[in-house]
Amino acid sequence: MDRWILLPLAGALLIVLVWGLALFLPDAGGGVDESGLRTFSSDSDVIDFLKEHAATSPPGGYVDGVAPDTAPGEAARTLAPTMAPTAGGAVDSSSTNVQVAGVDEADVVKNDDEYLYILREGEFVIVRAVPPGEAEVVGRAAVDGWPRALFLDGDRLVVFTVKTEDDMVTPEGSAAPVPVHREVTAAKIWSVEDRANPRLIDTVTVTGAYEGARLIDGVVWLMTAERPDPPVYPLPEAGGVRPSIYTPPVPQRYYTFHTLASFPVAGGREASAVSFLLGDGGTMYVSATNLYLAYYDAPGGKSVVHRFALAPGGAAYAATGMINGTVKNQFSMDEAGDTLRVATTSFQNNSTSGVYLLDRDMGVRGALEGIAPGERIYAARFIGDRLYLVTFRQVDPLFVIDLSGTKPAVLGALKIPGYSEYLHPCGDHCLIGVGRETAVNEWGGTVTGGLKVALFDVGNVSAPTVVDTAVIGGQMTGSPALEDHKAFFFDERRGVLVLPVFDHGQNYPVSSSPWNGAYVFTVFEGEGIDHIGTIAHEPSWDGRVERTVRFGETLATISELSVVLTDLPDCTRAGSVVLGESSVPPPVVTTPPPVPPAMGG
Repeated sequence: MDRWILLPLAGALLIVLVWGLALFLPDAGGGVDESGLRTFSSDSDVIDFLKEHAATSPPGGYVDGVAPDTAPGEAARTLAPTMAPTAGGAVDSSSTNVQVAGVDEADVVKNDDEYLYILREGEFVIVRAVPPGEAEVVGRAAVDGWPRALFLDGDRLVVFTVKTEDDMVTPEGSAAPVPVHREVTAAKIWSVEDRANPRLIDTVTVTGAYEGARLIDGVVWLMTAERPDPPVYPLPEAGGVRPSIYTPPVPQRYYTFHTLASFPVAGGREASAVSFLLGDGGTMYVSATNLYLAYYDAPGGKSVVHRFALAPGGAAYAATGMINGTVKNQFSMDEAGDTLRVATTSFQNNSTSGVYLLDRDMGVRGALEGIAPGERIYAARFIGDRLYLVTFRQVDPLFVIDLSGTKPAVLGALKIPGYSEYLHPCGDHCLIGVGRETAVNEWGGTVTGGLKVALFDVGNVSAPTVVDTAVIGGQMTGSPALEDHKAFFFDERRGVLVLPVFDHGQNYPVSSSPWNGAYVFTVFEGEGIDHIGTIAHEPSWDGRVERTVRFGETLATISELSVVLTDLPDCTRAGSVVLGESSVPPPVVTTPPPVPPAMGG
C-alpha cells in the first residue's frame, strides 16, 4: 500500500548543486567522494561490492530494525491535531490523521467532501457518503497485487500494490539458470473525475517491497526495500531503468537496497529514482524537505540515521549519523528547524531511554540519556519545544522533557497504572493517550487489562496530572489505533474521539464471532472524557473497523465489509453501505454499548 519515490539524479543534478549537495553526487567513474559516499560505475561494480561485504540473512532476533522486546510500529507543531488537507474544499469534512502538516501519508481510506475511496483486497471502492441516507457504492475498479495504500489529490487517485514476480536467471559463471523471486511495487494513477468509471492513466513500477509513501505539494515520494540475495544479486529498477546506486560511509552487516522514487501525482512523467545500499529494515520520518531513515545496528547497540534532502526536482543523500538505542516508530523522530530530535531505547545490559538532538550533518549536538532504567519507550510525541515520553514496566511514567536548548532536560513526570502507545494533542495544555490498563498480580508480575483512554493535563510541566480515564473491555479487547495512528480519530473543535475496537470476549480463541465496532467519546480540555455511543459492525474477522471519517455532523466508520454512517451528537444510525457482495448489513448503533467503559478520574 505504501511506496516512496526518490527522483533519479539525472535532471535533478542542477537543483542538487544549487542546494549545495554536489559533494554527495557521484562522478562518472565511481569511487568514494569527499563525504565518504561510495558510488558505483556499473552493475558489476555493485555486485562485486555485495559479494565482498553483504551477508545473506537479516540479524537474528531483530525485525525491521526493532529489538525483540519493543513494540512494532511506523511526529513539529503546536498542541493541535494535524490533519492532511482535504482533497475537496468547501464541505466540512475530516482527513487522514498525519504526523506533519502538509505531508500527507498514504492510507487505505481517503476522502474528499462527499466521497470515500476505500482500498480493499483486489479492488478499490468509491462510496458516496453525503447525504448519509442515500449513501451507496458508485464505482469500483480491480487492482492487481497485494493492496497497500492510496493517495487522493483532486481527481487523481494513486493506488500502491505489491506483487511477486518470478523469473529464471543465469548467474555469472553458472551454466544453469536459477529461479529469482522478487517483490515489485506498482503505483497506479487513476482519474476519478467520473467516479462511476475510474480510468487508469499511468503506472509507475519500482522493484522492492513497499516501505512507505508521502505526498508533498503534488509530488509522490515512494520508498521500497529489497535485499540482494545471492547468487543472482538482483539490482533495483524504477520504470524499467536502473537508478544510480550509492552506499554511505557506514559499513553494514546486512545490506538492503532502499530505492527512493518520486513522480507527480497527476502522472504523465517518468519517475525519478535513486537507490542506496543501507542496513536492513528501518523507520521512516518525513518532513516537508527531508526524509530520515533510522534502523538498528545490532552489534553496536546503536541506530544508524540517514538524512535525504527532498528538492523539487529530486532527492539526494545528505548525511549519516549514529545514536544509542533503537527507534520505536515515526513519532520517535521530529524535525524542528535544522535539528532532528530522536527518542530511543537502548537494550544493552539494563534497558534505558535517551533523547538526542542531531544537526543537519547528523552529528549529536545535545543528548539526555539514562531515562527510566529498566523500562522502554511505548509512546513519544514532540510538540513545539517539548517531548512527551511514555515508558513502561509496571506503571506508566509520562515524562515532560524540555528541548528548548542544546541539553534536553526532564521537567516533570507522572506515574499511573497502565501505559499509552499513542499520544495526541488536545487543546493548549492536554494530551490524549491510548493504550492499556495494567495491574500487579500477587506474584509481583504485570497483568494487562482492557483498552485505556487517558486525558493528561501537561499545563504544569513540573507536575502533569491525569484528568480522566476510560477503560474498555478486558485483555481480549484491542484496537488498530494501538499500532497505527491513522486509525485514531479526534476532532478537536467538536471534542469527538472515535476509537475502533474489537473484542474477542472471554471465549477466545474458541469464539469465532468477535465484537467489532467503535466507541465514541467527547473529550474536552479541562472537562474530561464522556462516552456518548457505540457503533457496531459485522461480528466477523473482516468486520473490524479500520478508519473513521467525518462528513459534517456524520461519522463514517469503515471496515473491509461495510461503511456505517452515524449522526452526532446522539450517535443514531444515519445509513450504511455494504462493500462486499457476501456481507450482510451491520448491526444497529447502540447507546450505551453492550459493555460500557469504566470511567475514572
